Amino acid sequence: MKKSITILVGSLLISSFSAFSQDAKAILDQLSQKANSYSSMKADFEYQMLNTKDDIDDTQKGSIITQGEKYHLNIAGQEIISDGKTMWTVINEAEEVQINNVPEESEMDDEYISPTKILTLWEKGFKYKYDQSTTLNGAAHHIINLYPQNPDGKSYHTIKLFIDKSKLEMSKIIIKGKDGTDFIYTIKNFTTNKSIPASTFSFNNPDFDVIDLR
Repeated sequence: MKKSITILVGSLLISSFSAFSQDAKAILDQLSQKANSYSSMKADFEYQMLNTKDDIDDTQKGSIITQGEKYHLNIAGQEIISDGKTMWTVINEAEEVQINNVPEESEMDDEYISPTKILTLWEKGFKYKYDQSTTLNGAAHHIINLYPQNPDGKSYHTIKLFIDKSKLEMSKIIIKGKDGTDFIYTIKNFTTNKSIPASTFSFNNPDFDVIDLR
């Protein structure tokens, strides 16, 4: 599950498949331009892990706040917080916090994608293809499929982006795992350009056990 979180939490320099790819490129370029204009972003989402073969269907709620390279992710009983340099992994039930440095790009493994890159996931490391138009919650959506350029190092084979045509915003992301498990993120509330307190992106609770891994 930890890998699926960090996966929710990345990027695509795109190569062309067909005429559909050209349509996808135009949509993704517009989406990147809009995302890069945000001074901050907050989203509440529903997270589902689904594997019908193994009878797995687990749904949880989460939230994410980003501002530049800073983020605060809350999911699956954990908070993952970063001020852009330091990363705190907070396990509230155990009253424990693990402290790490934010990895350099050269140190990142193939599964790590920064939560700050979720709205520009396609900009590096993927090929893409326009899949189809569909209706989601009464609104018209594009579906664009992303395929990792180096699939051998990934636990998934496809990421499906559901993009609201009128709002030009992502509404849903499905990560299709190679083992048959789908990780489905459905955005329930999305706001941008709000003032975020600096304390959102740091952690300091003297009652928690500290494990400093730096």
